[in-house]
Amino acid sequence: MTPLSPRKQQILRALVEEYIHTATPVASETLVRKYGLKFSSATVRHELAGLEEANLIYQPHTSAGRVPTDLGYRYFVEHLMRESTLSLEEQRLIRHQFYQVQDQLDQWVRLTASVMARLLHNAAIMTPPRAVEGRLKHFEVLAVTDLSAHVVLVLTDGTVKQQRLLLDQSIQQEELSIMANRLNKLFQDKNAVEINKILTEHDFSPVERLIADTITRILEQHGDLFGDIFYREGLINILEQPEYSRLGPEQVRNERVRHVLEVLEQNRLLPALASHLHSTPSGGVQVIIGGENQWDEMKDVSLVVARYGKEGQVGGLLGVIGPTRMQYDRAIAVVRYMANVMTELISELYGYE
Repeated sequence: MTPLSPRKQQILRALVEEYIHTATPVASETLVRKYGLKFSSATVRHELAGLEEANLIYQPHTSAGRVPTDLGYRYFVEHLMRESTLSLEEQRLIRHQFYQVQDQLDQWVRLTASVMARLLHNAAIMTPPRAVEGRLKHFEVLAVTDLSAHVVLVLTDGTVKQQRLLLDQSIQQEELSIMANRLNKLFQDKNAVEINKILTEHDFSPVERLIADTITRILEQHGDLFGDIFYREGLINILEQPEYSRLGPEQVRNERVRHVLEVLEQNRLLPALASHLHSTPSGGVQVIIGGENQWDEMKDVSLVVARYGKEGQVGGLLGVIGPTRMQYDRAIAVVRYMANVMTELISELYGYE
């Protein structure tokens, strides 16, 4: 992109900030009056025309003010946005809330999502922490019917998994428990590769091999930080935004609502984020604006997301989703702070340096 002159930058910053605040197309007179610009409305209109030619803003209809494009928001985020931080009072309040739930990992996840949704008045998303590598802590095999059982696994990162087993013959619970005790001694703290190696070094019954194969398959699938489980909080906050409640024809608004609900309810969000975040270090914040995303359903929303946890050990992702008219500086500050809080808590829980 061709660098903007200082005057164009000043006008674009003012226009984006005003539109984020009002959700109303911005007129040149408004910019001069409210932002103390040192040049006339005619000069501002001339510069706005240049910004429009650069595809940074557009005019919804003749005689209307201007609105930022996705590219305009991107330029604003990367070059013009003023850095923001949470106030000390906000930080103290958040820390106190986490202190109250102590070492309850599931409560940390829910509280983090709730805090982000409340502070930013948008929807929050979060995956629970999981190990980069699945390792077995303990498992049980429970008889269900004559020819079926359930394997229940507890992994070293606290994750609980279960899988149904179909048996070729009826086996009593006592015999299943004996098998489980033997395999637990061999497989404890092992990953899928290590368990497969053990399988080549010992003799096992067909049922024991079935159990072991089931365990290794679960461990192999566990290492993806962008798994299929994530928490959503504050969806109603998005639906109360002007883009979904009053801006534009009713049919257009309904379509926007449907797209957001589809993305969040059908778990399309995590695959869309994977390509953006796999190379991002923990604590690094990514901003994905509207059409930059691969999903058409998400072209009207932006995401501010970050990974948290110990690099190469255990972690997850967290962030917020809202209309492209998002208060990006505030969103980045909140997401970064909450990622740091979760990283600290995870490090203390698992004893990482």
